[in-house]
Amino acid sequence: KAYSIGREQHHLYLKTKAAVVTLQSAYRGMKVRKRIKDCNKAAVTIQSKYRAYKTKKKYATYRASAIIIQRWYRGIKITHRQHKEYLNLKKTAIKIQSVYRGIRVRRHIQHMHRAATYIKAMFKMHQSRISYHTMRKAAIVIQVRFRAYYQGKMQREKYLTILKAVK
Repeated sequence: KAYSIGREQHHLYLKTKAAVVTLQSAYRGMKVRKRIKDCNKAAVTIQSKYRAYKTKKKYATYRASAIIIQRWYRGIKITHRQHKEYLNLKKTAIKIQSVYRGIRVRRHIQHMHRAATYIKAMFKMHQSRISYHTMRKAAIVIQVRFRAYYQGKMQREKYLTILKAVK
């Protein structure tokens, strides 16, 4: 009987031991699964953070590239606009210069025309004076000769009258 009880006890012990081992195994399995789950969760978090970091870094690179391209494009636009403004100002300056030069040339031509008119008038006056003096001298010579002729004629008549009176 003691053997049978001992056997039952041993059997009960083995059952209990098996139950304890099963419980321990289930507990350890649950702990390991929880740890694996936590590790997976941590790995997913690390991967997610790494991907976010890489994406942010890529975004920063793209943004920096976009800013560089925008600056370059804006620089080209500003350069183009400034070039247009320069050409417009140059065209305006050339127009102003041409108008000023035209005015200056016209004034110079007017001045030259007045000077030419003055010279022409002086030359005509000089010619007229020369012509007048020549004609005056000629008139004086004619008058002198006419007076001399007339006086000679008068003296001849007096002479003839005296000669007739004497004869």
